[in-house]
Amino acid sequence: MSASDYESHIARVLTDADISIVRVEERSFPGERWVLIWVNEDSIAAAQSLAGTIEQELNSVHNTEGESLAVTFRPHRTDVEKPRTPTSNSVLASPKIDQLIQLLEARSRTSDALPSLKYMEDPRASLAAIGASRHHLVYGRRGVGKTALLLEAKRLAEKDGHVTTWMNAHTLRLMDPSAAFLMIAESVLSSLVQHAGTSQGDSFARLKDLADEVASLRKREGSVVLGDVIADLNKALRAVLRADIVRLYLYLDDFYLFPISSQPHLLDHLAGMLRDCDGWLKITSIERLTRPFEPSSRIGIEIPHDVSKIDLDVTLEDPEATQKFLESVLTNYTDTVGIAKPASITRGAALGRLILGSGGVPRDYLNLFASSIVAARSRSNAREVGQEDVANAAGKAARGKLRDLEQDVSADSADSLTSALEYLSSYVRGEGYTYFRVNVAQKSHPAYETLARLVDLRFAHLIQATLSDQHRQGVKYEAYILDLSQYSDVRLKRGLHVLDLEDGNWTLRVSGKANTLKKLKSTLFRDELRRSPVLDVEVLGQHAGLETT
Repeated sequence: MSASDYESHIARVLTDADISIVRVEERSFPGERWVLIWVNEDSIAAAQSLAGTIEQELNSVHNTEGESLAVTFRPHRTDVEKPRTPTSNSVLASPKIDQLIQLLEARSRTSDALPSLKYMEDPRASLAAIGASRHHLVYGRRGVGKTALLLEAKRLAEKDGHVTTWMNAHTLRLMDPSAAFLMIAESVLSSLVQHAGTSQGDSFARLKDLADEVASLRKREGSVVLGDVIADLNKALRAVLRADIVRLYLYLDDFYLFPISSQPHLLDHLAGMLRDCDGWLKITSIERLTRPFEPSSRIGIEIPHDVSKIDLDVTLEDPEATQKFLESVLTNYTDTVGIAKPASITRGAALGRLILGSGGVPRDYLNLFASSIVAARSRSNAREVGQEDVANAAGKAARGKLRDLEQDVSADSADSLTSALEYLSSYVRGEGYTYFRVNVAQKSHPAYETLARLVDLRFAHLIQATLSDQHRQGVKYEAYILDLSQYSDVRLKRGLHVLDLEDGNWTLRVSGKANTLKKLKSTLFRDELRRSPVLDVEVLGQHAGLETT
């Protein structure tokens, strides 16, 4: 039954309450159908009080077994928005720019409920790989597109008729591994039962019985011994999840939010449930906050034997390719609101600085662009976003990154990382640079983990993975740049060597000195990096409170 078929039954109830229908739409989800009814906004409260009565009316004619039906109301605003009196000649003051900012802020973060505006395949990711019959761990920093990749893979899997289950570890983070497993198992069984429809096959009947048993176990007080439960689930699933019969994809997003000490146990349970089935785990996480396998007990899933790794962690080693990709993503947003292209409202140098300020991370890039427009609007009659607008927006974005730090790690770790960041930033800038080197020989030092965590949290970005020492054979470095937020202050000290990006190519300028801007081709870029200060990670670790010998 379509929305138009429902309308007469809805009108029967609402007419008695003197409420007029503007329009009716429906949304279908697995096991559920929603009817959305638009009425005048001053009738919302009265209409919502009749939702239950309308649901009863519709259920009396709704004959889809096993599908619940819900009704909700939305306001139809009859007031026509009056054109705003222009207060500025700036092109950035147009309503289209308002829409662009709202769209960027609303859609820069993806979820199962709100997918990407339009999926653009990142050359670092592979939809073909993520859709393979293989368990996958997808690693990457916040905002690099892990969720977007999984959502697109899920869409394609459903298009091909496969069964999918989506979970976010945020909802599981306060559970122990057994309780979290039962929650996921119940969702998997529910998806398969929904897929079965009205089938009376013995295999599907067993899944329905198991779904009831798992639901009962979840409500039981005290700990649950899972050995027999996992074996029963695996036996029942193997009867259904067979090659060319039924395939299941279980998507588990933001796995790093689940306690790291419990992660191997939960993954071990899930892998056991799906052993020898055409059922596959697709998990996103941050690598340094993830422990998929415990070697001493051999609990969990081990890379590469049990699970393949897909790494989306971005660097600025190929800024030209990164800029091309991110501008193609941004163009989807400008096209949607009727703006020709990002370059029509942004200076070329500012587009390069957006790459630098975001570290190439898509979500940071989109959010930074929106904030840069707001910063530009504060300037009288600004016609386009400039470099300083991006710098101002990056400085304000630093607070959000500090909040991420506090959410991702414990309070003690947050304090130590904040102290390390303060030292790193002051040391590098104190040496007169915004970029620095690390001796590759120190990668095995325990304190190197502190630097790696700061990179994960987007306070520094890798720009060259291998840089040789011209004077010492065999000595190699990694080169990093501080995040733009660490040196975007308008009172930037004079004589600071500042790297920037323009059209995907590195440039150098010395702050406070005129006519110092120069382009850095490949050899010049390497030569400039070799002049930068060398960070001693052991000293960094000391500022983080690590004990060193």
